[in-house]
Amino acid sequence: MSTLAQLEDRVEQTLFDIANAIWPVAAIDEAIRQALHEYSNALPLHAETVITAPAAGREVALNNITGLLAVTDVIWPYESDSDEEWPPNYLRGWSLQWDDAQPLLVLTETIGAQPQIDDELRIYYTKLHTIQNLDSAAATTLPAHHESLIVTGAAGFAALSRSVERAEEFNLDEKLPDRLKAWGLDRIQDFRAKPEKFSAAQRTSYGRPFGAGWRSDKWDLP
Repeated sequence: MSTLAQLEDRVEQTLFDIANAIWPVAAIDEAIRQALHEYSNALPLHAETVITAPAAGREVALNNITGLLAVTDVIWPYESDSDEEWPPNYLRGWSLQWDDAQPLLVLTETIGAQPQIDDELRIYYTKLHTIQNLDSAAATTLPAHHESLIVTGAAGFAALSRSVERAEEFNLDEKLPDRLKAWGLDRIQDFRAKPEKFSAAQRTSYGRPFGAGWRSDKWDLP
């Protein structure tokens, strides 16, 4: 997986600005950040964790889950120190709400018990991808074959930002800002189209819960 410095180099090569004569490193980093956030909205990182209910009730704070975007599944009751029961008790009634910008899991099922203090809940969720050394991240979580996509998007965002700056300055070539803007928007359009295709492809990935089974014979026919 590439580090921030390696992705910076690739974006600079795409922009033909290896020496950062036009785009400073801070501008390149901001462009990579924008591309990464858009990518994460389409293809977030999936994770799971076990949390302990701080109090009894149907509202469970999730503010200790870093980078949380959405909750996909909840298992409760759950005991991490015992053999997993099968099938797991996936909750049917729940919603993720935001209270003063803090995530709050609300169990909306009205029938049955509610979590008690120190009960464990297993949370499946999505979060932002990270790039090692960008915003102090420890590792890069992007699939290696998607890194070129981030480079394309970052180059587009960098060019778009540059077009704004050039439009406010005196230019011998008055069409330069428009050309920069058009080039940047083309790169961004390419970048935005692909995550949707990747996301659709991932949604079609599944495993059969059971084998193919026995073939029908004459005794199974009506």
